[in-house]
Amino acid sequence: MSARVFTFTNNKGGTGKSTLCSNVAHCAALAGYRVLVIDLTCQITCTTLFLEGGEALEESETVLALLKKKPDRPITAVCHRSHKNLDIIPASVSMAQAVIELSAIPIGGEKVLDRHIQQISDRYDYIFIDSPGELNQITSNALVCAHKILVPTRVNRTDFQCTETMIQFIEEVAPLIGPKEVKVIINMLDDRYKTIWAGSHLGKLYLQAQETFGALLSPITIPESNDIRTAFDRGLTVMEHKPKEVAAKRIQELFQQEVVGSGKR
Repeated sequence: MSARVFTFTNNKGGTGKSTLCSNVAHCAALAGYRVLVIDLTCQITCTTLFLEGGEALEESETVLALLKKKPDRPITAVCHRSHKNLDIIPASVSMAQAVIELSAIPIGGEKVLDRHIQQISDRYDYIFIDSPGELNQITSNALVCAHKILVPTRVNRTDFQCTETMIQFIEEVAPLIGPKEVKVIINMLDDRYKTIWAGSHLGKLYLQAQETFGALLSPITIPESNDIRTAFDRGLTVMEHKPKEVAAKRIQELFQQEVVGSGKR
């Protein structure tokens, strides 16, 4: 059976794409699933979290070797085993080179990564892709691969506008990349804004998110959490750092709801 592919994306930085991608991926690995993470970001967050010394890799050992008309190496050669019981294809701080390489492909440049993934898809249960915070050729490749697209957003109007733009873009390119299941995930939200602080500014913005995104909005929200930030500072996921606290439990709920519970393409 081929892997289910989940792309975390938004055309705005700071929404928590890398945080959610890495934590959900590790949650899947801890549950016993065969997991591959593909880092496509120049921030290399997933790379450094899952791969010791990942920031010092040669470009030929990263996803840059794949994102070109004539790949330098097969995809199996850039799949690295993580000490956190999953595989990762690391990114490079020079991901802008991939944009140039992909732009030079006249036809089918948006399907380069998908063709590589098809070669190894049967080795995994889930593949999680962390995409850059902008709309470019790398992002298009990440979207083509996806069975499901997860769009994190914070509760503010700027994030909402960028999220709406992202959703519109996915709809507009559907003839090119195929129809995709999309879910918006509210990230970094204190639960009290859904209850006792519902009448506050942020509480009203959360209600606006429900109205704006409707059925696309995941019922699972991720709390504002020092546990998640501290875990990253220590090179850990929140499941390793504070597995019994609210943030870790909510990541597990998100995994069950939006990954395990998602439909087939």
